[in-house]
Amino acid sequence: MKKWHDFFSSNREITIRNLARYINQSVQQQWDLILKENHDELIDHFRTIGEPAYGVYLNKLLKPILKQLTDAGLILKPGFIMPNSIEHWGPPEERERCIWCVVRKEDETPLGTLVLRMFHSHTKFDVPRAPDFFSLEDIEKEAIIKAISQASIRLNKKDHGFTPQNRENTDMIRWEYSAETGLSDYLKSDQDALEVSYLDYALSQWGRQGWELTSVVPHEGRLVAFFKRPISAN
Repeated sequence: MKKWHDFFSSNREITIRNLARYINQSVQQQWDLILKENHDELIDHFRTIGEPAYGVYLNKLLKPILKQLTDAGLILKPGFIMPNSIEHWGPPEERERCIWCVVRKEDETPLGTLVLRMFHSHTKFDVPRAPDFFSLEDIEKEAIIKAISQASIRLNKKDHGFTPQNRENTDMIRWEYSAETGLSDYLKSDQDALEVSYLDYALSQWGRQGWELTSVVPHEGRLVAFFKRPISAN
């Protein structure tokens, strides 16, 4: 793990953004190792206490790093605690929770806010992606939540200096999306009986091009069908 004095040399200012970069570099080196070394213990914790097992994991991962910050005179109280967090994103197998902590200097002057993005499964104990930190200048709760709730801030912050890893696969699937507004036309017929083949025809047109139907939403008397397909790496 890169030490504090190695990272914060004489020409690197202690800012909230640099703190996030420092923590991220350390987390990147340790996150999967901690999982492997404590696998059985963490699985047992999940069976007995459920999701608080992720708190046990985070404590093992972050305690040495955060101690370096407090030893350097920074104040991180009350720490990364559940009341200072929100969780609105992702499927059950890869939920994203954001937990924040306001950082202050020794004289109590606010430096900014560190935000931890923790990816975890609700169905079993699993951390599918590296925890990720970013920084905010905001220090008030309402402003922090407003910032975190913007995908452009959560996904585009450049505080890490590395590509966050997936534990099993570092290749992220990219998707493209499209829509059709005429789906309901295939459900109308002047005949006494509606021929299902009309709808089959419409969907097969998309299917032949690799599109997958994801949802259908009524809008202004019509049905809007949404499709997606993976973007080829080639």
